[in-house]
Amino acid sequence: MQKIARYLLQDKILVVSASCACIGLTCGRPQMSDINWSTIENLFSLMVCVQILQSFQILNTCSSQMLHHSANTRQICRLFILLAFFSAMFLTNDVAILTLVPMFINLAQQQKIETAYPLTLIVIAANLGSALTPMGNPQNLFLINFYHLNITTFFKLAAPLAGASFILLMFFCTFLPNQPIITHHRNKKVIKWPAWLLAGGLIAINLGGIFNLVPKQMAVIVTVVCGWIIDRQIYQRLDYALLLTFVCFFIFVSELNHNQAITQAIQALIQSPAAVYLLGLITSQFISNVPTVILLAKFTQAVPALFLGVNIGGLGSIVASLANLLALKQLIQLNKTTQIRVFIKVFTWVNFLSLLILGILGFFYLQWR
Repeated sequence: MQKIARYLLQDKILVVSASCACIGLTCGRPQMSDINWSTIENLFSLMVCVQILQSFQILNTCSSQMLHHSANTRQICRLFILLAFFSAMFLTNDVAILTLVPMFINLAQQQKIETAYPLTLIVIAANLGSALTPMGNPQNLFLINFYHLNITTFFKLAAPLAGASFILLMFFCTFLPNQPIITHHRNKKVIKWPAWLLAGGLIAINLGGIFNLVPKQMAVIVTVVCGWIIDRQIYQRLDYALLLTFVCFFIFVSELNHNQAITQAIQALIQSPAAVYLLGLITSQFISNVPTVILLAKFTQAVPALFLGVNIGGLGSIVASLANLLALKQLIQLNKTTQIRVFIKVFTWVNFLSLLILGILGFFYLQWR
């Protein structure tokens, strides 16, 4: 029991979310029915799926191949950014960051690359790339479950943001450091086709479960059984603190929703899609985009505005997205304390610039559509 408590208390994000849930008791009394267990269930299944994918070392192999085929540091940084963008669509932004950040930092040390700017773009790429798929980030999962979106509706919402994000990232990539590659470290591990087939099948069945194309319980059971057969140690590596963090978020938002003054203020503020969009952007900067979408969804049917608001709202402050905090936590865990101040400075400038650009584009897109 002490070991479990120590493990949970070491997760600062969980501690903060649990503290918010406790403080929120002064605002209102939460209801267990307000916890979206379907989202928690989907998140658990995806976490198992991701651990299975990681056990196949797909990302490690890809990064090794990228280094082998890169002629300079700009190319390798760009490839890491692209890998973050596209892998986050299927492995979630959190997992993309947890996997790629340590790999990139180690590579940057070998190649003597200044990490702050490329690392910032990797985090931004993971956040923006994850917006294209329902499994990419928790706010998308919640929106699909809460509004019962079908697959066509969802991708119509996500595609314009993904396209604009990709163009913006490629523009930022032109400012990456451009130095010759010092050495090549090639991983000769070959991933056999059954592993690729199983990985694709698990992603497909989880996607089907999210969109109710197959029974959700079946998707969860198949994923859990596959994980148990492939590697039972998977269940020791799962980030249970992340699941508890989202439970705390649901509780905190439930407390706010049961405070009459807060609900009246929100209802007064979100009288139009533009207001929903702007409130999503702004609120995310202070309480993160996942609690924001949970808080606002109850009061609006303006799904496009809310979707864009919370996904673009993941840019900006260091607390705007859990993925941002995870990247910072990775730096701390890797004992890169001398780089943290520089990283936060660069991260803040580039993120707020990205927020400004995409925020303006998103606003005019909502007016146009």
